[in-house]
Amino acid sequence: MMPASGRRYEALRWVGLGLIVLGVVLAVLETGTIGVFAMVLVLGGGVLFTVSSARWWNLAVDTARSIRAGGDPRAWLSADHPTVLVAAVSRARRFALVLSATLSALALVAGIGSPGLPALDPAEPPATNSAVGEEPVSTPTPTGISTRGAHGLPVSPFDVEGEGVRIGQVEDEDAWWALCGAAMGDSDCLAWGVVASVECDLDVTISFADTETGPIARTEERSVRVRPGTPAFIASVAEETWSSIDAAECRPRPDVDDHVATWFSTLDYEAQPEGCWDLGCIGFDVIPSRDCPRADVQFAVYDGYGGTGNPHDLVIPVELQEDVPTTVWAGGVESFEGDAVLTRISCRVQPNVDRAAAEQHTDS
Repeated sequence: MMPASGRRYEALRWVGLGLIVLGVVLAVLETGTIGVFAMVLVLGGGVLFTVSSARWWNLAVDTARSIRAGGDPRAWLSADHPTVLVAAVSRARRFALVLSATLSALALVAGIGSPGLPALDPAEPPATNSAVGEEPVSTPTPTGISTRGAHGLPVSPFDVEGEGVRIGQVEDEDAWWALCGAAMGDSDCLAWGVVASVECDLDVTISFADTETGPIARTEERSVRVRPGTPAFIASVAEETWSSIDAAECRPRPDVDDHVATWFSTLDYEAQPEGCWDLGCIGFDVIPSRDCPRADVQFAVYDGYGGTGNPHDLVIPVELQEDVPTTVWAGGVESFEGDAVLTRISCRVQPNVDRAAAEQHTDS
């Protein structure tokens, strides 16, 4: 009969196995800090499971030896006392320990390979792989002739020549919904992800068309402030289905006016878009100081909904009319501890009209 300590080792084995299972599940479902914590659970559970298994089987072998040494050999041949083979128990111990260590190692490998874990490369912004697709290369080159993408039909990434910036279409459906759900209304929307190894104001030219190969219907200029280690996303809202990145350039002083509006947190959450009820949104009331048919509103979002990364930047287009208040919404703030901050509202400078005013604001 096993001593009482055997039951303790048996309980510890089950606890270790439970930690392994919980860690693998968290690694698959969660990202960021929780993903790293999941690996700690898998590693700790594996150690506990393996060590307690070793102690249990050592105790089993010792018990078998004590039974063989303390009993009458003739008595063990009766039906009520089966033969205890120490060698057989020793072989079972070796097999069980190898199996325990193998199970723990496989669980750790499965957790590390999970798509929910953040990338461990410090040069790559965390948790951007699922949303942006690929990391920026150190010496990027242009992709050549750009092709058009549509929602569900991704296009190849666009590398900004000589700048260490890559723009890719967001393919993951949850990430796309987090970025476009609160901004698109009844229009179509493509989400573009930007990863950068430099900090700059990025000017992006996007063209739109009604078909994949048809003529360009229109183009628009977008502005986003990018920084290393933080992915940025551009919600491209349009009536047209197809679009592409035609050009992009980092500018130390872009042709935009950053002083087009003031803003403050909204109190009217009943007015949020329908998509916000699923996404979670943070709203801001904006009071424009000038007209702007297509302003870029940039948020810092502290939530990783859909694998977008926590934090990440989100840029949405908004039409502004002078002194007419409007409310803008940052989507994808689903978690209880999530938050968003409006960091920038910019508008393209119109030649000979707004340039002098923008420069005056910058100088002051």
